[in-house]
Amino acid sequence: MTQQHVWTLLAGAAALAVSSAGWTHHSFQATYDEDSDPIEIEGVVKELVWRNPHSFLRVDVTGADGSVETWVLEWASINQLSEARLTRTTLLPGQQIVASGLPPRDSGYNRLLLREVTRPSDGWSWRGRVR
Repeated sequence: MTQQHVWTLLAGAAALAVSSAGWTHHSFQATYDEDSDPIEIEGVVKELVWRNPHSFLRVDVTGADGSVETWVLEWASINQLSEARLTRTTLLPGQQIVASGLPPRDSGYNRLLLREVTRPSDGWSWRGRVR
């Protein structure tokens, strides 16, 4: 093999490695049921985890029997949220919210893929699709 062939193979391998990095991201369809109707929860923000590749909201939801369950709401990347003018302090612990989104495929988990969130105290809201 000539030196040119070696460099061509190395360049091709590098291009393949870089291009496949974007395909390693998990599939929302594998985790969330896009064929189901969105579900809605109402609760109190416990934590906003502001990070990439996805931010998360942890929300405490009080059931009819008074028991509290923590739900995990998968949200968008920091870039997508920033484009929508959200910051890490847009939603703070203790704030009441109403959220809706896609339910998980495994109904044993209290989680959803966020599509809409509203803060009733002042009418603030966000609606969108997580990319």
